[in-house]
Amino acid sequence: MNIIVADDEMLARETLIGILEDAGPEHEIREARSGQELIDLVRQKQPDIAFVDIRMPGKSGLEAIKECLLFAPSTQWVMLTGYAEFEYARKALQLGAVDYLLKPVDPELVEKTIREAKEKTGQDCLSLCREFEARMVPVFHNQHSAEPLRSSPAEADESWLAVIIYEDKPVAVSDAEASIPRLLRGMIREYCSRELLLALVTSGEEHILIGKAACRQERRHLLRLSEQIAELTRQAPASISMLTRLKTKMHFSLQSLRDEVTRLRGLSYLRSVAGGSAPLSLPELEAIAANQAYAKTAKIAANVARACQDGDYVQLVSGCEKLQGQLANMPSSLAVMKDRLVSYLRCMMHPLPAQDWELHDPKWLERLPETAGAWILRKRAAETPEKEDWLDAVVRYLEANFCGDITVAGVAERFQVSPNHLSAFFHKKMGVTFSQYVTRLRMLRAKELLAMPGAKVNEAAEQVGYYSTRHFTNLFKEYAGCYPSEYIKKHKL
Repeated sequence: MNIIVADDEMLARETLIGILEDAGPEHEIREARSGQELIDLVRQKQPDIAFVDIRMPGKSGLEAIKECLLFAPSTQWVMLTGYAEFEYARKALQLGAVDYLLKPVDPELVEKTIREAKEKTGQDCLSLCREFEARMVPVFHNQHSAEPLRSSPAEADESWLAVIIYEDKPVAVSDAEASIPRLLRGMIREYCSRELLLALVTSGEEHILIGKAACRQERRHLLRLSEQIAELTRQAPASISMLTRLKTKMHFSLQSLRDEVTRLRGLSYLRSVAGGSAPLSLPELEAIAANQAYAKTAKIAANVARACQDGDYVQLVSGCEKLQGQLANMPSSLAVMKDRLVSYLRCMMHPLPAQDWELHDPKWLERLPETAGAWILRKRAAETPEKEDWLDAVVRYLEANFCGDITVAGVAERFQVSPNHLSAFFHKKMGVTFSQYVTRLRMLRAKELLAMPGAKVNEAAEQVGYYSTRHFTNLFKEYAGCYPSEYIKKHKL
């Protein structure tokens, strides 16, 4: 934590600093000897918590805090007071101080104060990240232009970076389908701060972690983002999947970051022939794309995988035949690319029956069109549910999971159909769009939650799947005809 100790008595400062260092060696502790020094230091460092002596030369602790509130609203204030100064302590609490400690300070009480401050800071940071994510989702889903975010004085030196993870796996594998997003969200909780905001934008196999650092110190943590993700993904449950990481360079505006992410996405098909344990940068992908053999093979492989996922027999067999012709003339110097391609196809086409096709067999490519095509036909024959039964299954899934991260792409992947087909068929049969139906389920549940004693708007919003309270409020007003706060008041009567 970023901590300031403000006291005009050197012995008092040194004693408290020693206690804080024993409580947490990782704390960054600075000291001020007067009210004005405290103001200058808070303006510069934006601390998480400040221990402030009430009586100091020049401006008192109370006067300094009152001034600091204008530009450091998130700082937590703890007053240091003597037995005869309870009136001052009362005024400090009225200003927003979280606690006061009697001098000489008790080490156990200091440690307790730090623990509580850490918990509150963590909750505040997560709220900021949720708000940040709500603003990033439409930007990286290409719903609107990347307008600059409003900056505070602490964000004048902001930096941006993104890491894109592609989790390629067969549709049939669902046991670990949420493992990567879950790990990334855990990382957000662990590393986020007021100066380092993190957001996750996920859709199908693509997960984009966006980071914004508001100071130079957090920029170093931002640069280590890819390493931290690499360590996390090694902890993911073993499954038939292939992970590829793409990494942007450091940017100093959201617009330039989104431009690079767009270019990386456009070249992401190359992951079928390039990738590994290290993240790929845009220059590396552009160099690979310049090699016609790599680029053409990658495009064919991506089409084969898509046809396999969609159960499209014609496109699958046609793609396999094109891949045969492409690899037949491939120079032996590109053996590394072939190994990567085999791993990619093994993953995307799992589970082809072992007796029909084994990738370790040198002649696997010759038999690929026939065996893969025959597998698709058998799969189709075994899975010929009526469309109404299929739609019922989708509706049941939405009713059980509508509070989670529900997208058309994610549901389409689960039920092995294309997103466009799901959207069109759902609208035709249900009379409302997919998103309208999910919103209706969420609003019905929200009304139940808001009618309960002690209901809070932000908590209800989170429980039905909205990280932005403002967005939830607008949707609820449109659906229920009144604001959530008004709905709560009605049910208190």
